[in-house]
Amino acid sequence: MHSLSPQPPAFSLRAVLTGLLLVGAISVLSPWGILIVKGSQITSNAIPLIAVLFLFLLTAAALPLLKMLGRAWAFSRAELIAVYAMMLVGAVVVTTGFTGSFLSVITGAAYYATPENAWQELFVEYIHPWLAPADTEAVRLFYEGLPQGSAIPWDAWSRPLAAWLCFLFTFYWVLFCLGVLLRGQWVANERLVFPLTRLPLTMLEDADSESLFGRLFKNRLLWLGFAVPLMIPSWNSVNYYHDAFQPIALNGSLSLLQGSVGLPWRINLPILGLAYLMALSVSFSIWFFFLFYTLEKVVFARIGLVIGGGDIWTSGGGSVPVSHQQAGGLLVLALFVMWTARSHLRRLWSQALKGKPAPGELMAPRTAFGGLAIGVALMVAWLTLTGLSLYAAVLLVVGVLIVFVGLSRIVCEAGIPGCQTPMAPQAFITRGIGPETLGLGNMTGLGLSTVWMGETAANMMNAVMHSLKLTSGDSPAPRWLLGALFAAIAVGLLGSVWFTMTLAYTYGGINLHGWYFSGAPRWPFTYMASVYNAPEPSFAPRLAFTASGSFVMAALLFLRHRFAWWPLHPLGFPIASTFTIVYYGWLSIFLAWLLKATILRYGGVRAYRALMPFFLGLILGDFTTACLWLFIDGAYGVEGNMIFNF
Repeated sequence: MHSLSPQPPAFSLRAVLTGLLLVGAISVLSPWGILIVKGSQITSNAIPLIAVLFLFLLTAAALPLLKMLGRAWAFSRAELIAVYAMMLVGAVVVTTGFTGSFLSVITGAAYYATPENAWQELFVEYIHPWLAPADTEAVRLFYEGLPQGSAIPWDAWSRPLAAWLCFLFTFYWVLFCLGVLLRGQWVANERLVFPLTRLPLTMLEDADSESLFGRLFKNRLLWLGFAVPLMIPSWNSVNYYHDAFQPIALNGSLSLLQGSVGLPWRINLPILGLAYLMALSVSFSIWFFFLFYTLEKVVFARIGLVIGGGDIWTSGGGSVPVSHQQAGGLLVLALFVMWTARSHLRRLWSQALKGKPAPGELMAPRTAFGGLAIGVALMVAWLTLTGLSLYAAVLLVVGVLIVFVGLSRIVCEAGIPGCQTPMAPQAFITRGIGPETLGLGNMTGLGLSTVWMGETAANMMNAVMHSLKLTSGDSPAPRWLLGALFAAIAVGLLGSVWFTMTLAYTYGGINLHGWYFSGAPRWPFTYMASVYNAPEPSFAPRLAFTASGSFVMAALLFLRHRFAWWPLHPLGFPIASTFTIVYYGWLSIFLAWLLKATILRYGGVRAYRALMPFFLGLILGDFTTACLWLFIDGAYGVEGNMIFNF
């Protein structure tokens, strides 16, 4: 197809304004959908539903209309990529990735303190007044609602909001610097697949052509795939309005080995579509290690193996030994990622010392290295001001960066959208050092840190790496995009904090959502109190399973890179028993692996590529349907119709 000419600049002011407008809408729609409608979570993972929907509307509806008006009106492909990248980073913070639990966690210890749990003495006394509102009445009204006609006490929140947002922007700056340093290795040298970019890039492939609609939207297989999630979830959604419509079961549980093990299963259409884009070795290893861990948990249960209690923000499918095994695997993966990037980083370091620029990057190597060092130092300093000891602050920051690098590598290579850490650094530090050594000040600080390092399904590192991948090759003014991305984060943060506080003070937080206003604010302190009051005699059993997981992961990496025929991909090992895989993903990934293997065997690569629009349609159709019913349910006051939840 012929390109339209002349073309507008890649990153224009109108693209930035459009991105900010859409992020502003997301900052309101996401908390509204969760807290008011209690429907599908539209920003809960690495490929936000609402961002994909907005891009779909831009490319399939707005762009054709603008093209008909003339080239000067139409967005270019690079402009639309910039808009989508802004939505990616902005959507991270609006609920799941930060704001959803932020306001409640920093106030939870004070609000839920009772004489029985003694949280006032254990934790509240260690929370500085600049970390949480000191006005107890403002905190109470946040959870229980304002009297009619009263104003929101913004003054009580001004210092805590300023302090936390300063830290958060520093943290995100560190992730951007780290992402810039790794981009060349992952995108150019290793050529990672980035499956989550396939749908948006395919929608945009003909944006600069004369055709009103891209080839993807003219493909009947796309709309056939789109129709499947449009019809089935819509049928099930009608059941919320009239019980005469019997829902089609897409999930359940299998009981095996005389009831000793239960296998939760779910036909998850978007994961089925995304798993079709995975390498066969990756999808095979995920469901293989899921079954391996399931069998392992059965064996542990039969022999009565118990190495300690459960941990906060830790996902081992209900098994502490498995959590530690996966954590060991994730640690080795992150170290391996940095080791394989050593030549690339050495080259960038040389450029930084000479002050050479890096064409096409968001920032120069000198800025990236210097920004990373200064940012980490500021994070550690800020954490020590909150009450953490220097060693605890350093361990926490290093642990968080290890987790984010490891998870981001898995998401960028495998395309698991809701990838979660098998073990939170806070839990490993608390158990490893012990409450006697840590003390209550450190434990309080670690509990508060779950504000920015808790739910990892939606994390900024994923958004940064995918934004850098999407903008690779678009040379005009990429460093201007850096400011646009941070502006999007600011809009997402300010909009979601304002709207969440408005809803909480209007209706009472405890009346809005059980998890965000009851579970999330209590969990860190319940956990820390239990560890403090009943410390485990030894960390050695946990450490043994962490070491075993590290050894297995190292062996898998060695075999994978030494023998081309080795079938198990290492990426499956650290995540195969995490929450998303166990409850939402394993069966769909298995089915996608089976379908893809069959198609490649009997139809070859040509058949695989020809059928890809159908699987992209599964993703796009499910995302669109989930958002559509969220708006319908909101209009009719129906709650709890959750089509999408991972």
